[in-house]
Amino acid sequence: MQTNRTIDAFETTLQATHQWIRDYADNLGQLHPPLAYRCLRTALHAIRDRLPVSEAVALAAQLPMLLRGAYYEGWVPGHTPHAMRTPDELYDRVSKELSGGLAAAPRDVMLAAFELLNQHIDEGEIRKVRHLLPEELRRIWPEPLPHIARPPIEQPGTA
Repeated sequence: MQTNRTIDAFETTLQATHQWIRDYADNLGQLHPPLAYRCLRTALHAIRDRLPVSEAVALAAQLPMLLRGAYYEGWVPGHTPHAMRTPDELYDRVSKELSGGLAAAPRDVMLAAFELLNQHIDEGEIRKVRHLLPEELRRIWPEPLPHIARPPIEQPGTA
């Protein structure tokens, strides 16, 4: 009788999501993982809501499944893109969504998210997303560097 009743796709995305959150927490200076997740979700929502629907969906396709769900949470595509044009407007948005206890400064929340996306998302996709942002917002998102291949996450039961 088989006692392992896990679903490999869920185990894989759970591992990938944990890695993304660890990387994001490191980008923010070792933030506690639940707070890092909250900040990352807020940053992803701010980016998503500034993009046209088609590009928001294209970006989501490259996120781990669990983060993709958080990314889409509360999204109303008919209300996007939002008119945030400046870094201050973006940071205000982040500050409002994180009200009730900022774990990090809104600027740091966004810069850590940009760094994370540059680390994990296809360089061409990042360039498309950045191109769709107003110039002032593009300036705060660093250009992606060529990717260094990460070792693949081990599949459960293959070690």
